[in-house]
Amino acid sequence: MPLSLKPLSQCKVFIVDDDEMVRLSLGVILEDHFSVDAYSSGQAVLEACEDLLPDLILLDINLPDISGLDICRRLKAKATFENIPIIFITSTYDTECQNACWEAGATDFIGKPITASTLIHRTKNHLENKLRLEKLLQLTYKDSLTGLFNRHYLDLEVANVFKQTSRERKPFSLLMLDIDYFKLYNDHYGHPQGDICLKIIADVIERSIHRPQDIAIRYGGEEFLVILPFTDFDGVKFICDRISTELEAINIPHVKSVWGRATVSIGGVIYEHQNKVSFNELINCADEALYAAKNAGRNCFRLSFCD
Repeated sequence: MPLSLKPLSQCKVFIVDDDEMVRLSLGVILEDHFSVDAYSSGQAVLEACEDLLPDLILLDINLPDISGLDICRRLKAKATFENIPIIFITSTYDTECQNACWEAGATDFIGKPITASTLIHRTKNHLENKLRLEKLLQLTYKDSLTGLFNRHYLDLEVANVFKQTSRERKPFSLLMLDIDYFKLYNDHYGHPQGDICLKIIADVIERSIHRPQDIAIRYGGEEFLVILPFTDFDGVKFICDRISTELEAINIPHVKSVWGRATVSIGGVIYEHQNKVSFNELINCADEALYAAKNAGRNCFRLSFCD
């Protein structure tokens, strides 16, 4: 059976070039086939990537603020961006330039002047390869019920994100969530309805995180993890409030709960790299915070620092 892939017209392509005429001409060529955004500087595209994950980047080597090679290295160093194709746009074809592109992590490069058919077909081919890879990863690392990542993904990828925040001495935060009285919910409403409840709550969790680097995971049964790299105490508290507020608004009936609706208890931990702590120790700290939330009466969150 062929894999069902996202339509190419929905794929986001970033064009990065300081020459306005180049940006306009590339945009005109591609806009009938893909969703296109254009940027004139390296800093602008790096900031854009933090808010909106592109499917492919067309990148000029020579930019006024940050070189295209440096941008490529920075993005490829992060697990979130490692599978995004980066195609260099260059007027230089010498071996030294080509080698520098490959070593920086380039997927391909296209020489100037650019032929429209070459640009369209190269972009299309690399997007299709990326989408196929993502689909295969989804089948391997996504939970079939909720659509969230599973524990295989946690073991494979999250450790890399944790190492990155450690290198940069940036906060790394983690939430552990548990649906309150879920066994009683299943006993009363039945397991099929319990699956629906799990899916709704998973959707709430996923909608509550917006940055490309944030990760929601079904940890097991009615437990979830939310990985929040580069997030401090205030940011973690904001996510907890958002999840709780939306669940209250949705109001999933739960007659066996003291609140009459489905709720979650949340334990959160913020790690600021004051002392060396392993990722497993962070999970244990989050578990302890979750236990404290349950002891406080459930339907609440408790946050702690792990250093």
